[in-house]
Amino acid sequence: MKNTKYFHQNTGLMNNYKWPLLLAVALLATPISQAQSTYSSDKIAFVSDVHLQDVFADLTNSDFKGIYLEEAGKYATIRTMKAQLNSTRLFNENYFAFHQALANINELGIKIVVLPGDFSDDGQPMNIKALRKILKRYEQEYGMRFYLTTGNHDPVTPFASPGGKWDFLGPNGQEQILISDSSFLVGKENIASPITIDQQIQYGGYPEISEILGDFGFYPNPKDLFWTHPYEALDYAHYDFNKSLSNAQLKFRSFPVDDSHRLPDLTYLVEPIPGIWLLAIDGNVYQPSNDEEGFKGSSIGFNLTAIQKAHHLKWIKEISQLAKEKGKTLISFSHYPLVEFNDGTDEQLSKLFGENKFQLTRSPKYSTSQLYAQAGLKIHVAGHMHLNDTGIFEDEEGNHLFNIQVPSIAAYPPAFKTFKVWKKDSIEIQTHRLNEVQEMTTFFPLYLGEHNYLKANNEKDIWDSQVLNSHNYQEYTNYHLKELVRLRFVPNDWPEDFSQQLLEMNGKELFYFSSLNQATERFKFLQTKDMSDHSKKELINTLTKKGIDYDNLQNWTGLDLITAFYFIKNGDEIAYQDLGTQQIKIFSELLHLANQIELRENETFTNSFKSFTKIFDQMLKGEASDHFSIDLNTNKIYNLN
Repeated sequence: MKNTKYFHQNTGLMNNYKWPLLLAVALLATPISQAQSTYSSDKIAFVSDVHLQDVFADLTNSDFKGIYLEEAGKYATIRTMKAQLNSTRLFNENYFAFHQALANINELGIKIVVLPGDFSDDGQPMNIKALRKILKRYEQEYGMRFYLTTGNHDPVTPFASPGGKWDFLGPNGQEQILISDSSFLVGKENIASPITIDQQIQYGGYPEISEILGDFGFYPNPKDLFWTHPYEALDYAHYDFNKSLSNAQLKFRSFPVDDSHRLPDLTYLVEPIPGIWLLAIDGNVYQPSNDEEGFKGSSIGFNLTAIQKAHHLKWIKEISQLAKEKGKTLISFSHYPLVEFNDGTDEQLSKLFGENKFQLTRSPKYSTSQLYAQAGLKIHVAGHMHLNDTGIFEDEEGNHLFNIQVPSIAAYPPAFKTFKVWKKDSIEIQTHRLNEVQEMTTFFPLYLGEHNYLKANNEKDIWDSQVLNSHNYQEYTNYHLKELVRLRFVPNDWPEDFSQQLLEMNGKELFYFSSLNQATERFKFLQTKDMSDHSKKELINTLTKKGIDYDNLQNWTGLDLITAFYFIKNGDEIAYQDLGTQQIKIFSELLHLANQIELRENETFTNSFKSFTKIFDQMLKGEASDHFSIDLNTNKIYNLN
């Protein structure tokens, strides 16, 4: 795979890293002012991985109503903070973040909104109904139109099945179990938490989701200029809404997975406004389980979708050709990415951490990306990974495919993206962060009660209550990622010997170690942590010339370095403002020193450290991902920051 780097300029602060490139844009890109005067613009907002949970659910059939909030005058049906800080997503505050995102989109004057999957917690009826209520409100009051595609959380299984969660917040700060079926309790003895059974927490399947949310893209709408799906003949010239509506019934939209099973497929193509075609690809994959009536899902994405739903490719090629003939801008979206999203570091990550770590199984293979690029897709929007990224695929035949990763509003960095189509072959993409979210602190007093309960019961690895001092949503999700790194990522994903040594070193020691030229010196330092006066003096002189205060390096640790790595990995360009200019400078110089190390045999820690710093360094050099434009004629990206 070729990931061509179009923007690696030197600002005098940091060599070869992404920074605002106004001069390059002025010289190379079509001026926006000129484009504005020549072409009308159409805007689309993409809000991914909402993971909506109804935090005020009406559990009418349960003995558990939630935790009563006097100020709100209603019951809160929320998950514990412990659960949130051990998950890659928030469960509670994202409810308010979703409302805020829609309000912000409305202020931008945008009427077309796309949700690329995982719009619900797990497809449960209470959450799907809550989502419909919210979308209907914005549709009716503000004229918005919504287009959804499915994710691995909606539905978890293709047909309704028992579901539940073990970590709702219950009375007095303890956990409350909420399940839809007593079968969840089989084999689980000595359960201390209270248990409630309610059907609203079951996993909804395709029939339930398409029925409740069918108005939002899954079925034709008379407002749309065109709508079709893979299981009917493509006939743009003779489009008839009533005929399309009849053909769109779920019973007509399925495919065989084996000799005895057929599964629904909610893939569709829609033209919501003149000239724009949105292709929603249902990338979910399911296989029959040992239970004859059940299926097991997969979150791997297109590496399996391309196999199980290979029939999509012929249809996509037909669509792509027709779009070109009709002068339409084709933008595909799915829950799953179509291009590698780790800035070309997949192989290095696999060698250092293992092939099943860092969600590497979800990263599209070269052959997978090539199939969809050859079918004619050029712009693809995805979620699933909860990160901000731009990936470029190019094969030997000259096929290009741009994959735009939309961050989750339920994780760091919380943001949505907007697309502005200046003409059929020029698209401006901008990332909008959710810094302020109204009502974000609604449940903070309840979390404090949970924290007190955990302390009173001497629980291990209690979450840091400093998260409750967050002043805004940006700061809150920053804390979430930091705690996630500490409580989950480092213990579960990092080789123990390597991480333990790294965590025990502070900034001074990391810099000193990275500056040593001889393997014997490095080995001795790892054993004793003693620094020679001569080597330390040379290091201080080097850092002083770079504008780095050596004494301040005492204040950060190996954990800070690891955490910064995750900020860059997840946030890409927009993480720079959170880490700060000085921190970026410090980390960059450390990576530079470490990458100069000449390895010798049996340097286990040094080898791992250098591999890590090379990965970190490469991630700092990714494509523009904050505010940029894509020229589909030249296949180039222009940074507009």
